[in-house]
Amino acid sequence: MKKIFIACSKHFYEYIPEIKKKLEFMGYDVILPNFYDTPMIEGEIKQNLSSEDHIEFCGKSFIESQKKTKECDAILVLNFDRTKRIKVYPKRDLVVPKKFPNYIGGSTFLEMYDAYQNNKEIFVYTDIPEEDTFSGILHDEVEGMGTKPLYGNLFNIKDNYIKYEKNNLLNYFTKSQLANIEKIEDLYARTFIITSTVFKDKKDKAGKPYFDHLFRVSMRLDNPIEQVAALLHDIVEDTDVTFKDLLEIGFPIEVLEIVKLVTKPSIDTSNMTKNEKLKIYSDEIDMIINSGNIGAIRLKEADMSDNFNENRLKELPEEKQEWFKQKYGKQLVKLRRVVERNKIL
Repeated sequence: MKKIFIACSKHFYEYIPEIKKKLEFMGYDVILPNFYDTPMIEGEIKQNLSSEDHIEFCGKSFIESQKKTKECDAILVLNFDRTKRIKVYPKRDLVVPKKFPNYIGGSTFLEMYDAYQNNKEIFVYTDIPEEDTFSGILHDEVEGMGTKPLYGNLFNIKDNYIKYEKNNLLNYFTKSQLANIEKIEDLYARTFIITSTVFKDKKDKAGKPYFDHLFRVSMRLDNPIEQVAALLHDIVEDTDVTFKDLLEIGFPIEVLEIVKLVTKPSIDTSNMTKNEKLKIYSDEIDMIINSGNIGAIRLKEADMSDNFNENRLKELPEEKQEWFKQKYGKQLVKLRRVVERNKIL
């Protein structure tokens, strides 16, 4: 797995959470900027720094980033447009707002240069600043380091990226079909087409179409995002489709986060006792509850309620019925308590 070190001006820290999640869904291990999680700076600027504090911040940051650069495979520079108030006539204290396109700060440039010296790949999220702008003062130096612009698409991290080329959904659709599916604005309709096709030959334990279960679970929920996640909730667990595949076709991070939380970890339970299996399942439910993601909690409750449905259980052998009662009974009670408590709040 590649490690990517995110570097940027502190003014762009607010963009990091979303980009970090996307990179992780793509399979990368993300190294965050120094001081990113400190009380002073926590995802966004909480206060303006004095000149002295800013100098100290930059110095410490560069020393720490040198260590991180050595352990990463690539550095990703977040360089968005930045608006800054510039003093035009200092004596009159006249200031005007000025835009710096694709801004790369001095400390960030030093981090890029350190990465260059250590033979690391260097990417900028947007484009290399133009030469005729203030942000492009170091245009030649940035370009000379072999910096690759991503133009806002993280999938461009791969050389010669061709959309859908490695997408496992190609096992079910053609490239032109995927392109047309991605254009569908109704996310639920888009998801319905994907999951009904991917699961069309799969059956549940009673020999019924598995997609029926996915559809029923989605109908138990009211929130549109949760309904989409419900249709997708078994796709990564039970098929060759990955989170990266879903991200590439345009599924929102908030949907993928829910799906990830309810996706069972890959654990070999074949040699475990019944009690050991029950303990693992209980831990999985606790993990979902402790995540605080109410969408994932509601989805898991809806999923288990459908699996624990009396009419569905009757279609199974008695041994399986007894197992599901042991597996779902107490866990479903836990989930329902959280769901009901959330309704009150």
